Amino acid sequence: NTHHHFYQNMARAYTPGNNLPLLPWLKHMNMLWQSFREDDLNLCTRLGLAELMLSGATTVVDHHYVFPKEAENMVDAQFEAASVMGVRFHASRGSMNVKSDLISDWALQSEDAILEDTERLISKFHSHKRGSWQQIIIAPCAATSCSESLLRSSAQMAKKYGVGLHTHCGETVAENEFSLEHFGRRPLDYLLECGWDYNRAWLAHGIHFNNSELETLSEQGIGVAHCPNANMRLGSGICPVPKMLEQGIKVGIGVDGSASNDSGHILGELRQALYLARVDGGAEAMSAMDALELGTWRAAELIGREDIGRIAKGFCGDCALFPVDDLYSSGCENAVDALLLCHPRQVTDSIVGGALQIIDGNLLPIDLGEHMYRHQQRANKLHQSN
Repeated sequence: NTHHHFYQNMARAYTPGNNLPLLPWLKHMNMLWQSFREDDLNLCTRLGLAELMLSGATTVVDHHYVFPKEAENMVDAQFEAASVMGVRFHASRGSMNVKSDLISDWALQSEDAILEDTERLISKFHSHKRGSWQQIIIAPCAATSCSESLLRSSAQMAKKYGVGLHTHCGETVAENEFSLEHFGRRPLDYLLECGWDYNRAWLAHGIHFNNSELETLSEQGIGVAHCPNANMRLGSGICPVPKMLEQGIKVGIGVDGSASNDSGHILGELRQALYLARVDGGAEAMSAMDALELGTWRAAELIGREDIGRIAKGFCGDCALFPVDDLYSSGCENAVDALLLCHPRQVTDSIVGGALQIIDGNLLPIDLGEHMYRHQQRANKLHQSN
């Protein structure tokens, strides 16, 4: 999974934002998080990882960019959660430093504080080794909420340490209009001028790129995290994934935030990617195997991993096993295609790094029921506080 916001799973099906496009939706969402702390994010991360693991994920990227002033070690809390859950975890250390109608002062950090903490996290957690379990990605939230200086410094630091670089871009028409009005250029051109010409960079959503920009993405080696359910739920548009793949652009699946998708089922996300491509380009636009590749080797390529995403000699011992004889696939002729053409299943077993984490559908690392109870109780308090 190449793009997510675990913290948002405490705001699923949140009535004030259920029927809004992106920017008004964000305005309602951002009101909730002022009391959000490290223990909340640890709990959200555990539940988000459980959902992804039970639907097939073994390596996960999360993009966290909400850092209330009283909370200093949010990303540390995520790594603790991931170590308990037994998955490979890439933390996108997000940031915001520009106030707007959508973002209040309490959610902003200074550029110096952001860069200092990012460097600390790289030193503490990031591993370049083959088979790495922990990596840091430098991830300003968006050009609309980050200064030009922060975007430049983030790109420079990513290149200095050889780590991933990530942000939201090309998500809505309104974003393009904002960029033209405030920066005098479209969002991708603005990022490139800020030094984002980097083949370890990838952009979330990538719906509204023109033909020239698609060529630029291909030439620069910049990829796209495809988030079909969130794009549909917010009415943002359809990412032209088949066209991107034809042009050699790296694309991987992303379930996005649990309040803009309201689900973190990665197999269901791949099914949606398959059908959305066909809505846009016809029945031959994408096969089930094409879609599965978005969640395996293509996603691994997108996040800069050459050691996962395939079951092959020299690759990590990661795999998810799905039933082939259950109610939802009964009568199928092609069990692989049935993973996406039939109703999305939960895994029977999951192996990460050679270790079993799910057996017969049972998640081993945590008591899921107890965690769900605590999660719902804390979510209720957040809802009531707004």
